Amino acid sequence: MRILSFLIGFSVFALDLLSKWWVKNTFALHNYPVVDGFLTIQYVRNEGIAFGMLHNLESEWKATLLGAIALVAVGVVVYYVLRTPVEERLLFLAMGLLMGGILGNFVDRLMHGYVFDFITLHWKDAFAWPTFNVADAAITSGVFLILFKTFTAPDPGSRAAVLPLVGLSLAGGAEMSELVAQLQSRYDSISSFEAKFQQRFEDHGIEFTESGIVLMKRPGRMYWEYKEPVRKYFVADGEKAFFYVPDERQVLVSDLDLENSDSPLLFLLGRGNIGRDFEVSEEITETQRPGMVSLRLVPKVPHPEFAYLLLEVSRNDLLISQLTVVEPIGQRNEYRLTDIRLNPKIPDRRFKLDIPSHVEVVEQ
Repeated sequence: MRILSFLIGFSVFALDLLSKWWVKNTFALHNYPVVDGFLTIQYVRNEGIAFGMLHNLESEWKATLLGAIALVAVGVVVYYVLRTPVEERLLFLAMGLLMGGILGNFVDRLMHGYVFDFITLHWKDAFAWPTFNVADAAITSGVFLILFKTFTAPDPGSRAAVLPLVGLSLAGGAEMSELVAQLQSRYDSISSFEAKFQQRFEDHGIEFTESGIVLMKRPGRMYWEYKEPVRKYFVADGEKAFFYVPDERQVLVSDLDLENSDSPLLFLLGRGNIGRDFEVSEEITETQRPGMVSLRLVPKVPHPEFAYLLLEVSRNDLLISQLTVVEPIGQRNEYRLTDIRLNPKIPDRRFKLDIPSHVEVVEQ
């Protein structure tokens, strides 16, 4: 979707420049009634911003200031294209329109010192909308789509930006309860996901890192493919769990009891209830990344496998980008997720491990 957003931006940019060139170099179109009394093409120099605003402002710095604003705006749009979850298709369309429109007017101003407008909507001689161009139309459409998405979000999870935009510390009980409720709702709505992962293990001075891809699907299907430094697989098909290291020519097979399993990794599929099962507090860390909030989850009932969990959650979309399992004896398993795709269609066959005939199968 990110590539599609950039393609939309480039298409709008190209269409804007081509339409301006065509009208500017076709004298007959400098004042051409397309629909008499309603739509007219006419040549207009706009030294302001969209729809002629600031056109009459006199300042030697105006062109430089408007150009700088355009560059900053493009940078902001690109940032959000790279940060927006891939399932937000409408937002990618909106940002592509914004990007192409802003660039179209910026290049026009850079080359000529002004922006060329040529589309005029009017009602006979009684009313006329400010003359605009393809770039202006794209920018307006992009803003409209963002506003539409903001005010028609179907559930609390998709309105995840509401709480983070307040910009407050989450130490207060009411704010924390609201965040926990939104986070729970977010993951209750996820039926499957896929991502790249990096797993870092620490144990009293020993540390190593592995990486690969992970797929998960309700109710308890998991596919972990470790690619670096050693290829290995952990696969759960809902009934059995398989651990396979090709170099060792051995597969460990065990029963998977989903009803009684409380593995922290299943939390990524909405298993359990954060507010019911954990005491939640904000964790302030030196390594916390911008736009993230860190949460410490301490089980209300002591757990034999971990002392507490650390979650790093995006303030923008309430997605967990890092989950750290801290065991009672101090070992730490940190899972960092990137390139997350929510609710992709994953066939059940992806969670079946084809066991080669030459490997040993060990039932546990």
